[in-house]
This record gives sequence, structure tokens and C-alpha cells, in this order.
Amino acid sequence: MKNNFFDLAEHLRELLKSVPYSDSTYKDMDFIIRSFENYMRSNDLTDYSPEVGETMVSYCENVLRVCPSRVHRAKVVSAQLNRLWQGLDGYEALWQDQTVPIPLPDGLQTALDSYLSWYESTGIKATTIRYRRWICARFLKNLADLGCTEIEGVTGEDIQKAFIQLKYSRYWEKIGPFLRFLYEQGFVQNNYSCLLIHRKVYPPQPTTYSVEEIAAIEESVDRTTPSGIRNYAMLLLMSRYGIRSRDVAALTFENLDFDNDRISFIQQKTGDPWECELFPEVREALLNYIHKVRPEGIESRQIFIKLVIPYKPLDGLAINTAIWTLVKKSGVNISDRRHGGRVFRSSITSNLIKEGVSTEIVRKVLGHGTRHAIKSYTRIDIESLRLCPIPVPEPSGNFASLLCWKAGDA
Repeated sequence: MKNNFFDLAEHLRELLKSVPYSDSTYKDMDFIIRSFENYMRSNDLTDYSPEVGETMVSYCENVLRVCPSRVHRAKVVSAQLNRLWQGLDGYEALWQDQTVPIPLPDGLQTALDSYLSWYESTGIKATTIRYRRWICARFLKNLADLGCTEIEGVTGEDIQKAFIQLKYSRYWEKIGPFLRFLYEQGFVQNNYSCLLIHRKVYPPQPTTYSVEEIAAIEESVDRTTPSGIRNYAMLLLMSRYGIRSRDVAALTFENLDFDNDRISFIQQKTGDPWECELFPEVREALLNYIHKVRPEGIESRQIFIKLVIPYKPLDGLAINTAIWTLVKKSGVNISDRRHGGRVFRSSITSNLIKEGVSTEIVRKVLGHGTRHAIKSYTRIDIESLRLCPIPVPEPSGNFASLLCWKAGDA
């Protein structure tokens, strides 16, 4: 564990800078960190612990009297410091680990285990199940805090209170199906999912870039510097194949077969294998980085390494940030458009569909586990949608009368 608060705070600042936060969000987080620093200095404290973190949150709320949103920020910063203090770093330090089990009374745990077992039998991926477990466990923990230790004894009022304490109405999408399952399987006598506020959420259209824009982004990379050579190789893996940043980070030399021009790996998100031809331009970029830039004598088998001491493998967050920066500096218009590594997956999908490639082939190219995963991308193929318009019916009845109504008719 790292105990020095000021070292932890400085490292947290560096992690926050590596995330594409807006300037206002970063300034707000930095305000909280500076407030924590002032508290530590004024009380002649150096060592950090979770108990100190709780005290500093209370200091912000009760002494500085910051607004509720900044109290929430203070709690977030405290949790991040706790994870750094525990020795976590990168993604694991910035965001709560959803794999950590939430303790529940036996009566509630049995209901959750039954739901997850059924859910798993439907063929859903482990990562999705893990997220559902985390959300539903938080909901059940709220029920336990209300005094409910057996799922059979809950009331509608308990359900509503526990759900409201989650603070995000969008969690309906996870809690609603759970409550319906409990009703259908006889755990409870009523379908309590009807009590929760919910609305259909339409996902935003994926951000896409044209083939010409992607080419411009690739051409804009300065390949005269070590970081440029490395980042260009990472960019091609994402722009030509749509590989996720976490998979780029996990690539090892065992995944590259230069003799047969093949690249293959197990996808981090889905656990499914992925394999493709190693394109000549990608092969050249990788070998250029490996032979001219990558530090020698590194024990790690991961391909992409930091270029400063200590030489450590890049994680998905660092890679995504590097790509985000490249796109931002490329000169391509990014106004109101996302520009992280994920946009290349949506761009490849959209461009292939527009060229008439079947969705099944696109699914296999990107390594999607199910056919439903690429449905959202077909919505942006406007030209194809124009081929199947539905005529607008003529108005009739009361609606037609309403359209013809004039103010003088009253």
C-alpha cells in the first residue's frame, strides 16, 4: 500500500489527465484534490487511509460547505484515492471494480443467484452478467439496509425506496427484468417492476468517419518521433481492423505471426477468438515500432510499452487517450463527434454496410458475439433507408377536421 497522500494525489492528477474529461470536469476534480491537500497541510498530516478520506469528504461538506455536486465529487475522489492506496492503478483505480462481490443476506443472495443462473443459460456474455450482478446486488443491498432479509417479505414501498437510492433511473433496464423474473418464478406475489419509473431509451447514433477522413487521420501522424511511430502502429490496428483499445493493449508477440502474415487473439470483452490477415501496411508499422522504438530487454511480452522509465505495458485507457489525441490533432472536423478509439469500430461497420457488405460478414470482421450487436449501425445508412420509404396516409376523421380548423370557426 502507498501511504503518502501527496504522492497519491499527484498520481491521481496524472490519471485524470489521461482521461478525455471536459475542462470543467477536470477543474472540478482538481478543486476537490486541492481542498484535500489544504486539509492535510492544515492538520499537519501526510499519511493517507480510507478513514482520512471520509474525514476530508466531511470537511468539504460541513466546513467548506460545497454544493451537493461537489460533495459527490469529493466522494468519488476519496474512492479513487482508496483504490490507489490499495495498490490499484489505471482503469481499476479510476472506476469501481464491478467484480468485487457485495455481501447480502442469504435470502436475498439466493434470489440473485437464481436470476443470474437463468440469465447465464440464455447465452449472455460473462461481462454482461457481471454488470447485472453488480447492479442487482446494489439494489438488494438497499433492500437489506431497509430491513428486508428475505425476498418474499418485500413490499412495493420497499422496492421503490431501494430503487430510488440507486439514484439513476436508467438502472430500470437492469432492475425491471430482475423483478419480473422474481414474480414469474414465484419469489414474490406481485410484479413490482410496474412500480418503477422507466422510459424507453433510444441509443444515440454511433459516431462515424468516412474512409477519406480515416485516411487523413492516419496521414496526419508524425512518424519521425518514437511516440509517433508507436502510436501510428496502434492507430492502424484500430482503424484497419476495428480492434478495441483493451485488445491492442493485451497483444503479445504470440499473437503476431509475421511468417504467415496473420494476427490472432482472444477478445477481452467477449472471450471469443479473432483472426485476420496481417495487412502489409500494418505489418510494416508494427515491425518499424518493434525494431526501432520498443525498449530492449523488457520482460513483458505485451507489445506496446511506455517509452519512459519505468518501461511498463500501456493499458487500454492510455491507448485510447493516445488515439483520442491523434484524431483531435489531425485536422479532421470533430465538432460534436466522438473521437476515441471506439469510433473506428463504428466507422468500419458503417462504411462496410454502405458498400453492401452483409451484416453477418461485418459481424465476423469486428468479432461481435451476436447478430444484434451491429443493429444500431444500420440506422445511419440513410441512402439505403431512402429506398424503402412508407407513404404518409391521408388524414381522416377528427384528425382531418382538426387540420382544417381555423380560429374563426370557434
